[in-house]
Amino acid sequence: SVLTVNNFKVVLSFAAWFVSYMIMGVFGGSVAYMHFERSNRDVPDSLPDFGYEVIPYFCPHIPHVPHGNVQSIVLFILYTIILSGVVLRWTPRFHPKSGIVVSNGDGRLILQHMCHLNCLVFLTRTTTVGLTGLPQPNPKCVEQQHLPVTFENALQFVMGRGFPPHACGDLIYSGHVGCTLICMAVLHRHGFMKNKIVAVGMWIVAAIGIYFTISCRSHYSVDVVLAFYFGYFLPEWYYNRSDGRVMGRVSRWIRKMEVRPEDLQIDNDDDSSSEEGDIKGCSPESKYPMSISV
Repeated sequence: SVLTVNNFKVVLSFAAWFVSYMIMGVFGGSVAYMHFERSNRDVPDSLPDFGYEVIPYFCPHIPHVPHGNVQSIVLFILYTIILSGVVLRWTPRFHPKSGIVVSNGDGRLILQHMCHLNCLVFLTRTTTVGLTGLPQPNPKCVEQQHLPVTFENALQFVMGRGFPPHACGDLIYSGHVGCTLICMAVLHRHGFMKNKIVAVGMWIVAAIGIYFTISCRSHYSVDVVLAFYFGYFLPEWYYNRSDGRVMGRVSRWIRKMEVRPEDLQIDNDDDSSSEEGDIKGCSPESKYPMSISV
């Protein structure tokens, strides 16, 4: 049955992702767009930046892609890989001859981890991106740096031009790099990168996205460095509570929200499925790695 408690938890996780994304757009990106320092110059009036001295400006425009940049393509690739894993691992699968568990049905948990960690990125970034208005460094935003705006104008510019929201001047910290590192944390956590060649390839893809975040002048170097801090400590904070190593109210809430493979037998008990014994049989052995190091 589709209408189950576990599937409802997944819907709640996705709803939390969407709401937190909209919160970041309204109270983060829109405020940052209204806040950043305006200039009459015909080029970006950027601050001195070590990354800009080392990495030359290079930002090829990619048509039919949100934001039209390489770092968005990288995020799209990583999200596609994760969502493919979600689909393939949605239900437990067994080898037809040996009966060995091929997939323990952790697709829902993978999707929840991606949503929950993205929520943390969106909400923490909302608390930082609009606080201090810095001169924007992006050549694509030169026209916008000439226009003084109200909050209503900012909302229209950021939220009123389709999904996903588009902004200028939303700098501290880099959302693209933060979400890229969150994707890498999820991929590590759920065994997508057990093969060393695959792991190296995935990190190269992530590094390309991070490189172009600076070479496109989408962010200052400090925005990228802070994204690394958040990209490491947010999964560490979350998984410590998800695994029960740190106890408390937040830990209990996270563990109640998550749909683990052993929880699938609850849904299965409501059905007269012939695979009930198989699913129950795989649940005690369903183990997850501890917090990853990224």
